[in-house]
Amino acid sequence: MKLNLSRREFHLASAHMLLASSAGTLLLGASGPAAAQARSVKLGTFGAIDAQNYIRAKNMAAKTFGAGTSADFVTVRAGSEVIAAMAGGSLDMCNIGSSPMMVGYANGLKASMVYVYKNIVDSECLVVQGNSGITTVAGLKGKKIGLPFNTSVHFAAVAALKTAGIGLADVQLINMRADQIASAWQRREIDASYIWVPVLPRLTEDGGKIIFKTGDLNKNNLLIFDGLLVRDEFKQKSPDLVLAFLKDYEQIARTFKQEPKEVVETMTKFLNVDEAAVMRSLNTFYPVPAREQLQSHWMGKPGEKDTGVLKTLQTQAQFLLESAQISAMPKDLSGLVDSSFVAKMAA
Repeated sequence: MKLNLSRREFHLASAHMLLASSAGTLLLGASGPAAAQARSVKLGTFGAIDAQNYIRAKNMAAKTFGAGTSADFVTVRAGSEVIAAMAGGSLDMCNIGSSPMMVGYANGLKASMVYVYKNIVDSECLVVQGNSGITTVAGLKGKKIGLPFNTSVHFAAVAALKTAGIGLADVQLINMRADQIASAWQRREIDASYIWVPVLPRLTEDGGKIIFKTGDLNKNNLLIFDGLLVRDEFKQKSPDLVLAFLKDYEQIARTFKQEPKEVVETMTKFLNVDEAAVMRSLNTFYPVPAREQLQSHWMGKPGEKDTGVLKTLQTQAQFLLESAQISAMPKDLSGLVDSSFVAKMAA
């Protein structure tokens, strides 16, 4: 398995990547000489049902960051794009899976996770062809499993196989982009897939059967999550903007869970998607309140070393090393996790 971002590739990608800002970028700073003094924040979004797009859809950027701050929303397609953009300074904050986040950190990216963006429970699952007769993970021996490498589902798939006593030599993992999986599934070129929403429901609607959910790994003390990654330079320069986003994120997360009808109406119009797609995202969205994140099971208090997040990152780093996605284990993973903002929110 080839390392996606070597140190050389890491900086080349940063230099050459063209990340277009999404339509509707909000320029909220003042005009004239004062504009030069205005602050800015470059916020990433995967173009999905997320807090960033909700802020855009509701024109909340001025409320969130202040009228003197220009908010640029940058659309990304993969965790590797987030890492490369942050390395090049063209992105300040974005949610990202822990696997690409770890690859970036191991390659020297100066950024840290400040918040558990969401707990991954059933938005990522292992699904098998309905006529395969497979009912357990152990039944995958000798089968072809399609999934995108260097992602949270790659890590979860290997962990799931291990729980069933299945080694990597016992199955055929096939590296496929998420947008390739549905067509490969329809052609019956793969026996199973470990993938996320919205691809997942397309497979189950085509006869697929879910046999394992990422949340099942919690029984083995593994937490699979998306984190909010922030460029260290931006975090040090504008900590108030980071905190402002996190506070609004918590409110938006509550809205997602408590007022789904309003969210569906807003996001279907903004993203031009159907209501069912929005509801699937809302039904598989599990935020973790700041007070809960301060517990040792999650990020823990500032400076705490023996936490669930750090243990999971340690396990993930070992997986990335063994699969040649990083060349060496980071010496100190605590530099990747900063719970000081969570502590301020919970105070």
